[in-house]
Amino acid sequence: MAHATVTHFHGTDLDWHRHVLDTCPALSLAYVPPLWARSGHVQNALAVYRSDFAPPVAWDREDRLTMPDGGTVSVQWLGTEAAPGTPVLVVLHTICGSANALRRFLQTMHRELGWVIAACNRRGHADLPLTAPQLNTMGSTADLRRQIERIQEQRPGSPLYGVGVSAGSGLLVRYLGEEGSHSQFSGGVAVCPAYDIREAFRRVERRYDAYLTRSLKRFFLQQYREQLKDVAGFAACAAARSIGEFHDNLYGLAGYADKDAYYAGSNAMVVARGMKIPVLVINAKDDPVCVERNLHEQLDALTSLARVTVALTRHGGHCGFYEGMRARDSWADRLIVQYLRTVHGAG
Repeated sequence: MAHATVTHFHGTDLDWHRHVLDTCPALSLAYVPPLWARSGHVQNALAVYRSDFAPPVAWDREDRLTMPDGGTVSVQWLGTEAAPGTPVLVVLHTICGSANALRRFLQTMHRELGWVIAACNRRGHADLPLTAPQLNTMGSTADLRRQIERIQEQRPGSPLYGVGVSAGSGLLVRYLGEEGSHSQFSGGVAVCPAYDIREAFRRVERRYDAYLTRSLKRFFLQQYREQLKDVAGFAACAAARSIGEFHDNLYGLAGYADKDAYYAGSNAMVVARGMKIPVLVINAKDDPVCVERNLHEQLDALTSLARVTVALTRHGGHCGFYEGMRARDSWADRLIVQYLRTVHGAG
C-alpha cells in the first residue's frame, strides 16, 4: 500500500516548528486512507455520512445571546462539569451548518481532550430565529467577540482554544488577525480554509459549486425570505448562478455598502498577517471545494508568521481525512488533538 505523506510548511520560529514535529506524530508520519477512500469525493461523502449518523449530543445547555442590533446567536456547551480552569475548545461551524452538524467531531474532541466544548452558532443557524435582517455566510467577528465574552463569563480563568471548520476557519482567522496580540485564544486550528474568498469561491469544482449555490439559497434566502426580501441584494443573490456571484451580491444582506466593503470586512486573508498565536492549518490536495491553488497563493503570507504550521495531505477531500480499513477514524482529529495538547503544554 502506497503511503500518502503529509507535506508541512512552517513559520519563522524554527524551534517551535521542531517542537510541533516532535510532539505531533500525525504530522510527521503518513496519512493513509484505505484504497477505496482515496478519492476526495468519497472522503466528502464520508464526512457527511459520519456526521449524520453520529449520536446526538446531550448538550449541557444553550446560551442564546442578543446582539446590539437585535440579532441572535448562541453558545452550546458540553462538559461543563469539568473543574474550574479546564481549557475550553471554542468550535466554529461550517457555511450552512451548526454545532449539531459537527457532533461527531465535537464528541471526539471532548472524549480525547477532556476539555469543555463551547460551540458557537451564527445568526440563522442551529434553529435560531433570524431576529435582525442581517446575516453573513462567513460570520461576524463582532458577534464572535460577544460569544467569547459569554464563554469567559461562564468559565473565568480557563484558557481558550479555537477550531474553525471550513467557513468557520475563515471566521477564526479573521478574528485572530483583527485581534493580533489581544486575541482571547491561546491557539487555533483552521480545517480546510478557502483563504481569499474573493478568488476561492470562483474555483470550486462545478458540481460542488452548483450544489452549494442551491444550498445557500435554500438555507439563507428561502428560509428567511420574510425577514430579508426587502433588503438590498436579496433578489440578486436569489438569481446568482454560482457561489462567487452569490457573495458578490451579499453585501447588503451582510450590512455593507458595496461589494468591496464586504470583502474588506469579511475576507480572512485581508488581516491574516496580524495573527500572533500558534495556528495549525489543514488542507488536502484533492479538496474540490477549497482547492489546493488557494493555499499556495497564500503561503508567503502564512509562513511569514512565527508559529503557523500548515499540513497538506495528498488525500482527504473537504473536511474528510478518514483512515483505517473501514474509514471510521479521522487523521485530522488525531492531529488536532495532538496539536492542541502541544500548544496548551507550551503555555
